[in-house]
Amino acid sequence: MDILQVAKRAKVSTATVSRVLNGFPGVREATVARVRRAVAEMNYVPNPNARSLRVGRTRLFGLIVSDINNPFFPELVDAFEALAAAEKIEVIFTHTNYDPKRLHSCIRRIVERSVDAIAVMTSEVDESALQDASKAGVPIVLMNQRKLAAKYPNVPVEYAAGFREALDHLLALGHRDIGFIAGPETLNSAQGRKDAFKAALKGHGLHVRTEWIATGDMRVEGGRTAMEKLLACNPRPTAVLASNDLMAVGALQAAQAAHLSVPKNLSIIGFDDIPIAAMVHPPLSTIRHPRREVAARAFACLQMALQGVRADQKLPLQPHLVLRNSTAPPLGQKRARTNSR
Repeated sequence: MDILQVAKRAKVSTATVSRVLNGFPGVREATVARVRRAVAEMNYVPNPNARSLRVGRTRLFGLIVSDINNPFFPELVDAFEALAAAEKIEVIFTHTNYDPKRLHSCIRRIVERSVDAIAVMTSEVDESALQDASKAGVPIVLMNQRKLAAKYPNVPVEYAAGFREALDHLLALGHRDIGFIAGPETLNSAQGRKDAFKAALKGHGLHVRTEWIATGDMRVEGGRTAMEKLLACNPRPTAVLASNDLMAVGALQAAQAAHLSVPKNLSIIGFDDIPIAAMVHPPLSTIRHPRREVAARAFACLQMALQGVRADQKLPLQPHLVLRNSTAPPLGQKRARTNSR
C-alpha cells in the first residue's frame, strides 16, 4: 500500500494526501475528510521515510538530472554529493531521460521520500511538475531556466560567452562557413544554446544559414545523423559546432565514415567538456560547461532557502573554450592570425 493508491481512492493528488497527513493548512475540510476516510478504509500506514508525519528536518536532499547515461551529469552529481556529505546531508537522485512529463513522477517520488529540498538540474522543466513540491513546502532550485527565474531560484549559465570564444577561434583560423548541430527544440537548454550560437554568429557579422543547422537528439547517434545531413549540403560548412559533446562525437564518426580527415578537411567543436571529449581521436576541442560551479551554487541556494532566504543568482556562470586537436584552418588556407587562447 502506498500514498499513490490513497490519492487515487480519495481522488486527489499525492501532494494533497501528504499535506493532510502532515497537517499543513490550506486544504478544504471536505477534502481532508475524504483523504482521512481513504486512509482508514485502506488501512494505510505511512512509511517512516515518507513526508507524512514528518517532524523536523530529514537532512535529505533530492537531485534530479536529465540523463544518468550522459557523461555530462556524473561530475555535477559528484560535486553536489560531496558538498552534501560535508554537511552530513544525504542525497537521493533520479533522472527524466529528457522527458518533461517524467519530471512529474520524479518530483512526486522524491517529495514522498521526505526530502528537505530539491535541485532540478535538468535540460527541460515543465512548470506544472514543480507544483507538488511547492504545495508540500519543499524548496526547489533550477539550472538555467530563465523563464522561471522570477518564481524559483535559478543557476544561470551564459552559453553565449562560450560560443563567442569558439567563433573567435574558428574565425582566427580562417573559417567563415560554420554549421551547427542543435538539440531538440523541446529542450530549453538546447534551444538556449542554438539561440546563443546564432547570436554569436550574427555578432561576428556572419549570416545564419538554416541549411547548415541540423538537429540531433543529444546523443551520439543523433549527432552522427545530423552530421550526415550537413555533409550532404552543397556547399557544406568547413567547421561545425555541436550543442553537446556526445553529438560532436557522432559528428566525428560521420566525418570519418565519409573519409574526411578531422581537422584537415573539417573542424569540429563540442560543448560541455565531458571526459570522452579528450579520449576520442582526434581529441575534441570543446566549450567547457562549469558543472561543479553549477552544483555548488545550487547547493548553496537550497541551504539558504531552508533558512528562509531566496538566493538570487545575478551573475551567470561563464563556459570557456578548451582547445585540443579537432580544429585547423580550412583546407588550402593558412591561419588568419595567431589565437591567444
